[in-house]
Amino acid sequence: MKQTLSSLRTVGSDSPHVAPIRRTAYVRIIGLALATVIAAPATAASPTIEFSSCRLRGIDTAVRCAQFAVPESAVNADKTIRIHVAVLPALARKAEPDPVYFFAGGPGQAASDIGPLVAALSDLRKKRDIVLVDQRGTGKSKTLTCKSPSADTSKADPITAAFSTADGAERAEWAGCLATLQGNPAAHRTDDYIDDLEAVRKTLGHVRINVWGGSYGSRVALRYLKRHPASIRTAVLDGVAPTTLRLPDDALATSEAQLRAVLAACTASKGCNKAYPNALAAFDRLLAELRSKPPTVSLPHPATGKPLQGVMSDRKLMSLLWPLLYKPESARLIPALLGQAAQSNFAPLLSTLAASSITEGDIAVAQRFAVMCAEDMLGRSPAPNPRFQALTDLFYSFCKDLPHGKVAPEFFEPTTGDAPVLLLSGAADPVTPPAQAELAAKTLARSRHIVVPNSGHIVSPLPCLRRVIVKFVEAGDIAAAKDNCEADLKLPPPLFYVSPLEARP
Repeated sequence: MKQTLSSLRTVGSDSPHVAPIRRTAYVRIIGLALATVIAAPATAASPTIEFSSCRLRGIDTAVRCAQFAVPESAVNADKTIRIHVAVLPALARKAEPDPVYFFAGGPGQAASDIGPLVAALSDLRKKRDIVLVDQRGTGKSKTLTCKSPSADTSKADPITAAFSTADGAERAEWAGCLATLQGNPAAHRTDDYIDDLEAVRKTLGHVRINVWGGSYGSRVALRYLKRHPASIRTAVLDGVAPTTLRLPDDALATSEAQLRAVLAACTASKGCNKAYPNALAAFDRLLAELRSKPPTVSLPHPATGKPLQGVMSDRKLMSLLWPLLYKPESARLIPALLGQAAQSNFAPLLSTLAASSITEGDIAVAQRFAVMCAEDMLGRSPAPNPRFQALTDLFYSFCKDLPHGKVAPEFFEPTTGDAPVLLLSGAADPVTPPAQAELAAKTLARSRHIVVPNSGHIVSPLPCLRRVIVKFVEAGDIAAAKDNCEADLKLPPPLFYVSPLEARP
């Protein structure tokens, strides 16, 4: 995670919150090319969507893409904006009438950017079209844009960018973004996206649809189900984030708890505690030192060996640690990385940036805050969280300057309904833990919750869960969402690295 505007690209990201959606397996998709134009059933007075061939990252075959005009808002219906729609046609000669719509994470991630995850669930495409609608303000839906220095260096080395950027640069970049902002942030809330989805659904002639939502995308799915229950045939929610979950407060609070759990597990491990004694206390000492007097550090670039120089602050340390919590495999690296950092060797920690699956251009920052300021942080003050306080304060400072919208109190009421809903959680998810899915399930009449032990954020790509998801969608019945999968999911926790060459329980 970079110490530019990308420091703010992690919540619910998926992503970092898809968001993110991260580190998913690629599954090859084989299909036939279609005609150049697909026109939806329409009357002379109704809109149409005209598609042409295009390519999406992570998808092996050509798909169909289009730009579709929708009203900017219900109160400004005469003004239209254009959103990006992609359709991955079913591989069967005759597709089932109910396609699968995928909702990405973030907020701020585009559906067209989660091709690797769509590919991992490619069995859904055997009988059904897959539809990806970029949320307004994200991806190829260029409805809310701004310029910032980090946008011009999105392909720059993330390690150099993170280490050399001073704390406070985010505020300057944000000011530059707002000065060049194009679009109306107040019309970029979750409900505005759902209005777009309904317009696409009706224009494509889909009576009912199946939805998959990951992280923030699960909130979109729940809200869609609440507003348009007759439109939803089935819903799969992975990393469940109901509207009662508030970003960044709740995500940072559970992340802090997960960080403490990782360090407590190290202390309970004979090998880890011997290598890194009293890991939590040692971490707090390091954090206090960096907070009181951030040192200027010189080190060789972990990959190139070129000299780097930068200031290591408490905020920079926490922004580097946070994404590691999203997966237990990377979380188990934290004691070793902190052990090196305590000796003023920050190169190993910085090197983890090179493995990130989320790039600078994957998250639309203006869109992220258009949603979060209007919904999650509306009328709220930062919740205390000493270890993550610097990041919390930074998030809230951005809402002070953005001309964002707002939502009614009804937005935060739970979703009720009798559509079949499959909820998935990783037991070690630091931002959308299983408790959030349990909360959502209380008001869903036909739901099933599967918790994957020793797993983090977004679990749908696991092989047995892919089987369950396909069986569930094919049957349209929550009773079908089971096989021997849960027995296969009982995996042992990852090992701690007690040295660069040795890992132990």
